[in-house]
Amino acid sequence: MRSILGILRAIAVAGVALAIFFGVAFWYLTDRADTAHGSAEASQRFSIQDGEGVVSIAERLDAAGVIDGRLTFIAYAVKTGLYKKFQAGEYSLSGKLSIAEIMDKFVGGRVVPAGVRVTFPEGWTIAEIAERLTANGLAGAEFQAIAEKPFPKWRERFVFLKDLPNGASLEGYLFPDTYIFPEQATGELIVSELLKTFGEKAAPRISEGIVERGMTFHEALTLASIVEEEGRTEADRKNISDVFRKRLAIGQPLQSDATINYIHGTAKDQPTLDDLKADSPYNTYARPGLPPGPIGNPSLISIEAALRPTPNAYYYFLIDPKTRITYFAADFEGHQKNRAAYGL
Repeated sequence: MRSILGILRAIAVAGVALAIFFGVAFWYLTDRADTAHGSAEASQRFSIQDGEGVVSIAERLDAAGVIDGRLTFIAYAVKTGLYKKFQAGEYSLSGKLSIAEIMDKFVGGRVVPAGVRVTFPEGWTIAEIAERLTANGLAGAEFQAIAEKPFPKWRERFVFLKDLPNGASLEGYLFPDTYIFPEQATGELIVSELLKTFGEKAAPRISEGIVERGMTFHEALTLASIVEEEGRTEADRKNISDVFRKRLAIGQPLQSDATINYIHGTAKDQPTLDDLKADSPYNTYARPGLPPGPIGNPSLISIEAALRPTPNAYYYFLIDPKTRITYFAADFEGHQKNRAAYGL
């Protein structure tokens, strides 16, 4: 009899211990809901199907890197009962969101708005952006007309435009990114969205960097747009930026092929001699200094390169069109040797 009681006591103690263990584990998991984050930095689309269970949702979120382990998600969903309120639909999520924030989206049905999703690559011009908008059934022509002759009111709305030269287009100020526009979006709305994104992501960096660089906002953006087209890697862009910095300082023409391509609307690796004869303020072979404005809409990497170049001894560079490798030289003699060595 005593042995049976002893066994029952042992079972009871073990049960209590297990209950405490699981209780602590459950508390630990749910307590992480406000702090745990996934590894996915970029936003991505995530769909919840009608009637989909919490375990399936957690597994897919974990696989996508949006959450760090599915147990915390499941435990928090069960504890709060929020899983019963999840709404089906497509959401925009990233690992930067906590589990609590993700569930708040699911419960509130904060789905991605319906519309047309369009991506504008870094370095694209107004004309290229307009062409893609038109290809997606949006107001490309209207967008281009407004971007090339912006409304005066935008100088007041967007502080970074206050020093935009009179008569200048918005080239350079239209941030390259992925956007979702209403199907009936006007050209004005599209321009406004791109300017707004530029103001959020690029303008603060430029405003901070030009102080130590000794350039105006417009000049820095112009240089960044040239660096964008000339350099293939971040390291190359930083070195090229310093080449241009030194050339500007001594009044030596930049001799940027990218500016020649901009004049002619081409994308040649090596412009022809006739191309170089163009009578244009953007011809950096014929005219020293920077062109009047940007030749495209640069990335944050190129903006950073323009503002914080890598100091070097180079004054010349060329790019092998076959390998896309950039070769630098400290003087014209070294540059000529590079040209001969790589058949350029």
